[in-house]
Amino acid sequence: MKWIFVRHGETKDNIGRVFAGHTDSKLSEKGERQVKFAAKKLHQKLKDREQVSLYSSPLNRTKVLAEAVKRNLNQDRKSLTVSCSFMEALKEVHFGVFEGLKQQEIESRYPREWQLLMENYGNYSIPGGETLEAFHNRVVHGFEIIRSQGSEKEIKVIITHGGVIQSALIYFLDLPLESRWHFSIPNAGIVEIEVIEGFGILKSICPPRDEDLQEPKGEGL
Repeated sequence: MKWIFVRHGETKDNIGRVFAGHTDSKLSEKGERQVKFAAKKLHQKLKDREQVSLYSSPLNRTKVLAEAVKRNLNQDRKSLTVSCSFMEALKEVHFGVFEGLKQQEIESRYPREWQLLMENYGNYSIPGGETLEAFHNRVVHGFEIIRSQGSEKEIKVIITHGGVIQSALIYFLDLPLESRWHFSIPNAGIVEIEVIEGFGILKSICPPRDEDLQEPKGEGL
């Protein structure tokens, strides 16, 4: 079974380094170009594949990309059109009371909570949020649901967030929880994993290049 994970385009909160896990954030101009790149790239890769299933986090920054991917994949299909299932399990980690704040604001408003997080990142639950382990388990449960649907020949395309893709990598590659920090997932990055008889193989990590995001000359004229 092949899995393709795609991170959403750059958001204004990404630029501002804001803790926005479950908080909706608008795409930046670059993020909008990244959406076009990723949707086009997936169309090129999957246009001739009949068995494709599409899943997405329901947050707006992922939904925009999921809709673009679905539209592109279906534009030249006569049968077996691709639909999209939105899953709560594919949301980013919930940062609780830190949501919508920058690090400096968090350290000012919640100094004790920030210190506790820094001392025990994997197990500390931010008030109103979730621990890293609880987040990972929630995401993995979502993967197991997806795995149970469709056939082994079906390509699973998951539009989601950086933290979710880190969890995918350590889950499918059978790595310890702390290994997630070895993987940096760029906005609009495309990660391919193939699972053969339960053994996960990382096939590629494809980040968008600057030249991929350039508008064609004459567009809009």
